[in-house]
Amino acid sequence: MKGYRLHLEEAPPKGSDKRYLVTGFPGFGAVGFIAIKFIVEKLRMRRIGFIDTPRIPDVTSLEDYGLSLPHEIFINERGTLVALLNRVNPERSKINSFAKSFLDLVSTLKVDEVILVGGVDSRFREGSEEYRWLATRVSDRRLKAPMFMKGPFIIGPLASLLLLCELRNIPAIAVFPYTEPDSFDHRAAAVAVKVVGEIVGVEVDVSELLQHAEMLERLEESLRQMYSTVSEASKRESRLYM
Repeated sequence: MKGYRLHLEEAPPKGSDKRYLVTGFPGFGAVGFIAIKFIVEKLRMRRIGFIDTPRIPDVTSLEDYGLSLPHEIFINERGTLVALLNRVNPERSKINSFAKSFLDLVSTLKVDEVILVGGVDSRFREGSEEYRWLATRVSDRRLKAPMFMKGPFIIGPLASLLLLCELRNIPAIAVFPYTEPDSFDHRAAAVAVKVVGEIVGVEVDVSELLQHAEMLERLEESLRQMYSTVSEASKRESRLYM
C-alpha cells in the first residue's frame, strides 16, 4: 500500500522574504484545525497543492476552490505564509510517510520557520496566561507567555512533527492555547490565530471566532439549565410515588 506523497499544483511566488509554515491537527479542542482553517479563509490564501493519502478519502466538502481534501496546502499572496490544513489526522501506521511528505514540503518551499498549533488542557493553567509554547533547540523564537510545563505529554501527529523538526534542526515553535479537550474551542483558536499573526507580522481579525465562541457558550449554558430543570422535576416526581 502506498504512503503519503507531496503533490504541488503550482510553484510558490519567488521572493526574498522569510517564509513560514503553519499547521495543526484536529486534536484537543480542535484548536489546530479551527485556527488554520480560519487563517486560510481570512487571508484568502489559495490552494497550491496537497499531501496525497494512502487511501482514497471517504469524506469531502465543497469549498470556493472545489472539493476539499484531507491535507491541503495554501499560500498567501506574498508567498510568505504557507498553511498545511489537516482536516483529519494522518494514519498512525503511516506517520513516517506523512513526516517525509512534511519534510519534502519544508524543503521544496524553502520554509524558514515552522509554527505548530495545538492545545493543552485548561486544568494545567497556573495563572492568567492564555497559552504555553515550546521551541526546538535551533529556534531563537521566544514568546510572551510561559513555556510548556514539565509533566504533561504532547501526543499525536503534532508531537511527531515537533520531534521531527528537533531532530532535523528545523526552527520550529509550537503554540498551545488552553482549551477544553472535548469541545470545539473557538476561543482557544482565536488565541492561536493572534499568536500566529504576531509571529508572521500579519493582523487577522478574530472577532468572528469570539462571537462564535460566545454563541456556543450561551447554548451550552441554556442546555445545562434545561437539564438541571428536568432533573429537579424528575426528582420531585419520583418522591411523589415513593
